[in-house]
Amino acid sequence: MTDFDRPLDVDADLTLTVDGAAVSIRGYGDLVVVSAPSLAALRTLARTGASHLGTERLDRLRDADVTLDVRVRGRSVARLGAGVDPGPLSRALGVDPARVSLGGLLLTALGEWRR
Repeated sequence: MTDFDRPLDVDADLTLTVDGAAVSIRGYGDLVVVSAPSLAALRTLARTGASHLGTERLDRLRDADVTLDVRVRGRSVARLGAGVDPGPLSRALGVDPARVSLGGLLLTALGEWRR
């Protein structure tokens, strides 16, 4: 049995600085929440950090019964992990195994456009 053959609890409270913006990562047992202040900060984080998250590592997240919720200004824009079905939009965008929330993205983009 390897470490990833059993469920994992994540307790974390981290803050990253991405292009001058604070991005928080918090673990609540089987849920990890990444909160970014803007779509631009999230895009930068995805470009710089996602290359290290290959499909094998994302599969381990799912195997460990951990869900990753990605939020921008409090709105969930993507989710991946245990029990998450990517859906047709995510497959069309090529971000499978993550499930993209179209509503969350639209509300966030509208909020940023209005600022």
